Amino acid sequence: MAFGTVNVPGVTAKELRDVSDIANAAKVAAEGVQDIANSAQSTANAALERANAADTNANAAKSTADEALEKATTNEGTIGEIRQAAADALDAANAAKRDAGTAKTAAENAQKAAEDAAKAITDLNSTINIVPTQNGALYYTGAVQSPSWNGLDTSKLTLGGTTSGTNVGTYEATVTPKEGFKWPDGTTTAKTIQWTIQRAVISVPTAKAAQTYTGGELTGQFTGYDTSKMTIGGTSKATNVGTYSASFTPGANFQWPDGTTTAKTVSWSIAKAAGSLSLNKTSLSLNAGAMSGTIGVTRAGDGTISATSSNTSVATVSVSGSNVTVTAKGKGSATITVKVAAGTNHLAPADKTCSVTVTLPTNTLNDNSWSTIKQVSDAGTGASYWAVGDTKTITINGTVGSFGISNLSVQAFILGFNHNSGKEGANRIHFQIGKISGKMVALCDNNYGSGVSGDGYFHMNSSNTNVGGWKDSYMRKTLLGNSKTPTSPVANSLMAALPSDLRSCMKSVTKYTDNVGNNTGHVAGNVTATTDYLFLLSNYEVQGNDGYANNTEKNSQAQYAYYKAGNSKIAYRHTSTASAVWWWLRSPYYASNRYFCIVYTDGSYGDSNAYASGGLLPGFAV
Repeated sequence: MAFGTVNVPGVTAKELRDVSDIANAAKVAAEGVQDIANSAQSTANAALERANAADTNANAAKSTADEALEKATTNEGTIGEIRQAAADALDAANAAKRDAGTAKTAAENAQKAAEDAAKAITDLNSTINIVPTQNGALYYTGAVQSPSWNGLDTSKLTLGGTTSGTNVGTYEATVTPKEGFKWPDGTTTAKTIQWTIQRAVISVPTAKAAQTYTGGELTGQFTGYDTSKMTIGGTSKATNVGTYSASFTPGANFQWPDGTTTAKTVSWSIAKAAGSLSLNKTSLSLNAGAMSGTIGVTRAGDGTISATSSNTSVATVSVSGSNVTVTAKGKGSATITVKVAAGTNHLAPADKTCSVTVTLPTNTLNDNSWSTIKQVSDAGTGASYWAVGDTKTITINGTVGSFGISNLSVQAFILGFNHNSGKEGANRIHFQIGKISGKMVALCDNNYGSGVSGDGYFHMNSSNTNVGGWKDSYMRKTLLGNSKTPTSPVANSLMAALPSDLRSCMKSVTKYTDNVGNNTGHVAGNVTATTDYLFLLSNYEVQGNDGYANNTEKNSQAQYAYYKAGNSKIAYRHTSTASAVWWWLRSPYYASNRYFCIVYTDGSYGDSNAYASGGLLPGFAV
């Protein structure tokens, strides 16, 4: 069998050499098949000759046997001759049998050799020696694609499996020999052939111009970013000013121009926004009651806040967080300039200013208004300006109970600063009413010293009882007016007769007293709190001893600094400063159901019937 030149389009030189080798091998195989056929022919001829010999021998054996049988039947010849003839016939038959067997075997061998030769020739013609391969390269386009093939003979092979695809990847097609054809190993099952679609090339995105900080989250902006071809990672979103690194990774069907598929980093940025600054006030007034003030600063971002004073002898400044604290140093004016530096996300804004005026109280208490005194009290600095015993003149004008007081000029004097503050309240200056011409005076009605029933008199109760103590007394609730507030006082009360500028500055005080009375003795549980604006002093607050009061009152009280310093406890009638009078205290007599404690005319402690009219020296706080 002859073989010519085979031209296979798209096959490499190596593949052509492989095909040539296979063709040469096929030629050798064909020549071998020819030799087998020739050998089979020779074997067949020998078998025919042996068969003819077997036939001749068989005929001779039959004749010899017939002769021997005839002699035996006719009894011709001797027994020996007959036996010899039979033996010869048997030998001839056996020889013929052997020749026949040999001829049969030779014939069978010849037949097999001929069949083998025929099969070899058939195998040579039906063997497929080349498995097809992909011809050229395919790149992802987004559309369905099918490869072309090297060595695909559709007359011998059936193409199957995956023969088309869209996405990048390796696919598996199959080729199966058609009927009458096979692979060199004799099999006819399908063979898998791989083919591929490669990634398409895309460009790396680039960042657009910097974005401006907004306070909200911003997303990096990029030219060439196509969500259908790549994914974004790294830091692609941010809020604050800065430079950030986003990363881009090609999708499964794409690659970068350099052939890589790993993430590429692209920098993008957020720029600072314009800054802003505002102050919660443009002017500030300071005084001794408020020696410092705060300017609230509102600015965009986190730029450092700083402040300076144009006159540090008038006011100094300090900054904490977003507050500028201005502290008074002396009378005068100053300008506070507030600056904000550029911050993380904002540029520095324009400066802002606040004008400051500082005024200070005088050291003479009477020269200051009640509002100024309250300012100092609020600051807790009263003792820095004034002393216990200092006085301020007030005018009492009005009906107190049923007693009229007309434009009485009297001095309120300081009893103490922050007296018993843990119990009674901090930042308070305690005063007592009052003094005239330097003498301590008590307010007395026309029934002073007499027991009087009914309302309208300067007594503790309208009936002669101390039941309910200070808390439920007529003196506390009605005559002094503690059932209402200073700005809305009880009619015909002492509080209503005080000047309005004082009443607007009065502070409540928590006082502790035996609020049971009724001859219950020294019972700690009797001592409870009341909230008062005008109050009578207790026995302990004046005397510094128990006197006739419940001896557990002092556990919640303190002696006033004015009396502790040894100042006189003797009071004089406000209408006659030569006449000493006894004056009321709020403590009930512990061993009586009728008496309250008093300060006697010589300044010692004593007691009096609850319905007796006595002197009033009430206290208050600012």
